[in-house]
Amino acid sequence: MCELFALSAKYPCHVKLSLAQFVKQASDRNQDGWGLANMEGSDAYIYREPVSAQKSFLAQFLAQEGVNGDIILSHVRHCTVGDVRLANTHPFSREWQGQNHLFLFNGDTPAIFDLFEKTKHFQSIGDTDAEWAFCVLLERLIAAKNNNLNIMDVIHAFGCELAELGPCNFLYAVGSRLYAFASRRRYPDGEREPGLWRLTRQCKEAKTDIVAPGIQLQPGIAIDQQVILCASIPITEEAWQPFLVNELICISKGQLIDQRSLG
Repeated sequence: MCELFALSAKYPCHVKLSLAQFVKQASDRNQDGWGLANMEGSDAYIYREPVSAQKSFLAQFLAQEGVNGDIILSHVRHCTVGDVRLANTHPFSREWQGQNHLFLFNGDTPAIFDLFEKTKHFQSIGDTDAEWAFCVLLERLIAAKNNNLNIMDVIHAFGCELAELGPCNFLYAVGSRLYAFASRRRYPDGEREPGLWRLTRQCKEAKTDIVAPGIQLQPGIAIDQQVILCASIPITEEAWQPFLVNELICISKGQLIDQRSLG
């Protein structure tokens, strides 16, 4: 399956993320594309290619130079629905109300095309279940705003619907907020939970704080930094916390601000 990574920090970080090493650590199968995004206010820098990160000059350059941001997202793809091309490469982005919305997906839900009607405001460019899910989610959010519904409840309900179709985990980011939903994923020993893991860190020194295969995080400032990481699999030897089945969290500036689950 695809692999997800996300970082939310109180203050901007400089992150060196080697997607090639991350792919190797996660699975040798994830060779069908890579993407990296860092949010900046209402917009985002987005880099993506429908090629293996291990063979990409751009991915190697970004790994060497690093990126800055308080929300950083990455995705490496193993295609299950949709062929290998740019239009099917994550992250997917759409503008709505003057903000760039980003979506990254890890799952296998081909029945989504039969379950949900064609969207009114947003259309797919490619032919993946992931991008279709993104368009449907944005339609739900438009309806939620028009009817004064709680955004967390809407996103959680949508994630639970998707999870009935198959393993489903996604990251959705807009502005300073990052939403992470997890159900199940395919591990070497079969399909099971958790779909995502998370780790909370606090750093007080201007030094390299996280060292993991392919990832180096440098706060760069001697302040009380707060960071939350989400990943498909634990990427350090620390005590990562597994997501519950069908759990949704909302993170902003390195802090957990809201949460939904079936428990």
